[in-house]
Amino acid sequence: MSESSEPIPWWGTYSLDEYTGGEWHIGPSTLWVYRASRDWRVVHQPSIDPVTADPMAQRSDATVPLPDNEMTAVLKSEDEALVTNRYSVRRTKGTIALRPAIADRPVVTRPEHPLSVLPNEAVTLYLSTPLWIRIELVESERRLTEVPSHRMSDTWFGSSTREGTLCYATRTVGRLNLDRLPRRLHRAITPLKVRNSATEPLLLERVQLPAPHLSLYATPDDALWTEGVTMTHREKDAGATVQIRDGPPADVDEAEHMQEPREASKQNLITSTFSAFGALFGS
Repeated sequence: MSESSEPIPWWGTYSLDEYTGGEWHIGPSTLWVYRASRDWRVVHQPSIDPVTADPMAQRSDATVPLPDNEMTAVLKSEDEALVTNRYSVRRTKGTIALRPAIADRPVVTRPEHPLSVLPNEAVTLYLSTPLWIRIELVESERRLTEVPSHRMSDTWFGSSTREGTLCYATRTVGRLNLDRLPRRLHRAITPLKVRNSATEPLLLERVQLPAPHLSLYATPDDALWTEGVTMTHREKDAGATVQIRDGPPADVDEAEHMQEPREASKQNLITSTFSAFGALFGS
């Protein structure tokens, strides 16, 4: 894919003959899948350069089948940046599916510039978070593996070192205007409404997004969205109550449901988030 061309969706169903493979560019990651007669091989390169990789890279394309010489070079490579896994079966069948999925932990996003919400006001931020790549065998409906399109750093989020949870950390612009949010096919967009019902301004330095409780939707222009999330901060509360909208966000006119939440219990989310995690907003 050239720099000037529009990215095309990387997800979908692909057919591979025996002893052939394919290559996918997904954000900063590159992924290869190879079919032998009795095993599948998945090779993942988390980024072209783990130090300088751009987590916002627009790369999204697929080459299936990949020329034999290029696939052989990958399989024989001794590059330590490549992670190879083999999956043995009685006999391989030729159809695989690549599917997007939401992160498997809550994601703590830190806006580039702190934002204060005045008393009795509400603001909607459009956040984008990296997706995971699921590789599945279509005929048997089994999953080979899933890998992140961009490996976020780990962070602890909670009211103390004893009360909280392990999360991922990412930095986001946190757009206030949806029209200014670029379409990136390896990231999901979440509309986050923050209501401040207290009498003092609410400073948003970090926000914890409950990613495992969110579904995934695709719009006709191939943008990927989650449900809308509303966080309400009230007087004398350290954190916020959390509500997840049913169905696709109000910002899209048409959307196809693609993935269920990893953890479906929304009532437990509201209770445990409020009591165990402490502040949903913090420095």
